[in-house]
Amino acid sequence: MPLSTSNKRWLADHLYEEVKAEEKAASMGKAKKKLTEKEKDELFYSVAGAWKDDTIGDEVLEAIRIGRQPAGYERKIAYLEEDE
Repeated sequence: MPLSTSNKRWLADHLYEEVKAEEKAASMGKAKKKLTEKEKDELFYSVAGAWKDDTIGDEVLEAIRIGRQPAGYERKIAYLEEDE
């Protein structure tokens, strides 16, 4: 018994969707490889915004520390009961 044109179209569409699903499942299986420590570090640095070069971080921290101290003013702890 030959298939009608609409039946052929329906069969082709369903076969195509099934093949796409199988290819997607196969590609996901390949993507689940174990990462090396170097790859993990690179991934972390790329998404976490961390600096690989610690000197840049140190420079930023020093700039923040300097910026918080007003020029010409030295902080001094004042005790409530001073012996003078």
